[in-house]
Amino acid sequence: MSELLRRLFAHPLTLTELLTASLFINLLGLATTLFVMLVLNRYVPHGVDATLTTLTAGVLLAAALEFGFREARIRLAATITGPSEALRGDSAFAALAQTRVAVLERLPAGLLQEVMRGLDLVDRVLTPANLCAALDVPFAVLTLIALAFLSPVLSVLAAGFMLVSIGTVVLGERLLRDVVRGASIGETEAQATLGAAINSADALRAFNAGGRAIGLWRRARAGVLASRRRLGERQSLVQSITLTVAVLQSITIVTIGAILVVRGEMSVGGLVGANIMAGRALGPINRMAGMAELFARADLALRRVQDFMRLPREHQSGMALKAVAGRLELVDVAFTHPGSSGPLAEHLSVRLEPGMVLAVSGPNGSGKTSLARLLLGLIEPVRGQILVDGVELRQLSMEWWRRQVAYLPQEPELLDGTVEEVIRTANPDMSEEELNRVVRAAGLRPWLDTSIDGIATPIVNGGRNLALGVRRRVALARALATRGSFVVFDEPTESLDAEGRQAVYTVMNELLQSGATIIVFSHDPLVIRGATYLLDLGVKPVPVLTGPIAREGGHV
Repeated sequence: MSELLRRLFAHPLTLTELLTASLFINLLGLATTLFVMLVLNRYVPHGVDATLTTLTAGVLLAAALEFGFREARIRLAATITGPSEALRGDSAFAALAQTRVAVLERLPAGLLQEVMRGLDLVDRVLTPANLCAALDVPFAVLTLIALAFLSPVLSVLAAGFMLVSIGTVVLGERLLRDVVRGASIGETEAQATLGAAINSADALRAFNAGGRAIGLWRRARAGVLASRRRLGERQSLVQSITLTVAVLQSITIVTIGAILVVRGEMSVGGLVGANIMAGRALGPINRMAGMAELFARADLALRRVQDFMRLPREHQSGMALKAVAGRLELVDVAFTHPGSSGPLAEHLSVRLEPGMVLAVSGPNGSGKTSLARLLLGLIEPVRGQILVDGVELRQLSMEWWRRQVAYLPQEPELLDGTVEEVIRTANPDMSEEELNRVVRAAGLRPWLDTSIDGIATPIVNGGRNLALGVRRRVALARALATRGSFVVFDEPTESLDAEGRQAVYTVMNELLQSGATIIVFSHDPLVIRGATYLLDLGVKPVPVLTGPIAREGGHV
């Protein structure tokens, strides 16, 4: 409901027009009640057909005008809830794409999907129809004023019942808020369990983990169902109270009105009209009661989105060097990864000139991948500086910097699309000649020539539809597409056959001869043999740096 009010007051001119339209709609809505009263009081006692004809023509005209105002109002409401508000979704997705990776990694599994789905829920709840229904609530007072002309006593009684209904809706929304939060948490856990089962289908079966996964799913679903049951009970309670209030109001109005009719203080037509007006006054409030759960869910979803959009993001501004020499220096660097009890490495210092190779080794978990991500600016050091041609990495535009780096991660993550689209990710404007060059260099051409769709082969589910070796070749081609002066390869020959490894050796030699600065994380003895320096991250807390190492002709 708070978001509904925000949208209304954010457009004062449109709000004024909406309120004006709502005023006329509610005034014209009284015509039907007046028609019933006049028919009972004027036509029925006297039977003059001209009177009935006049009354019918008048009420039909009022109905036509009301229809016109309602259509105009719904179109005005659409300008508040329509395409312009979709920008909020764009902003949320931009936050998702720009939030620091280290922050995203600490969020519960499934939460990000829930945040983005929450935007769809908000759009489904805050529709023009629901907005118009909310606008009718304050104009229920007009109906009470009209009722006061028939009977001040009945108007006061109807106002009392209206206040009870409003109080029930407000209290109900507060009661539903906590239950909705619990249901949402359970739904996030269930979604995370489902995602794990889908993304790890092989492991689930190969290691007989289905029973454990089913147990986790059942527990998550049980929590969701329990929360939904409580939610349904409270929503039902709110609706039952509001419906009971409406019934009690009708009984009270008819009872008191009948006494007034017997006393001669009101006509039968006035009694019928009073009962219709009192019911009409409660109508908008009862509609709000029926939407209490939806509004509670929408408010929760929006709070999540707002909290998410406040998460720290990567800085989007920064320097872009006019010329790149290729010098890279780490000065007293210490780094860790989320959840670590201490730094993976401390006091790490190394200076690399163009054409130098730093080979990094160490056992699993020693921090090789973390150092690679550090060099890409995906995470930040705990202490120290990373200098690019003498400029600190934090001062550079991350978008510019990543165009200077040929990055091959250990676990290649490919965005969905065709093979060509994925290779062009970091360099969309590369020519066909350049595209063919990187495809050949990555050893991808033989596979493309035997595939049905060639370079238009679709990549789905992050590339899981491709063999791991092919996936790594696509990732290598994508890395080479940047033509960067800096190279960061993480286990480049892992999971490759002899032909694939030879393609990597050839690529690295070509990069070396072109004067690129190379940092390679590998246990491959041929790769290590071609390094200028060797960094052993297995030594804690200060890694051991040895070198320079003599290269045999500068080749891997």
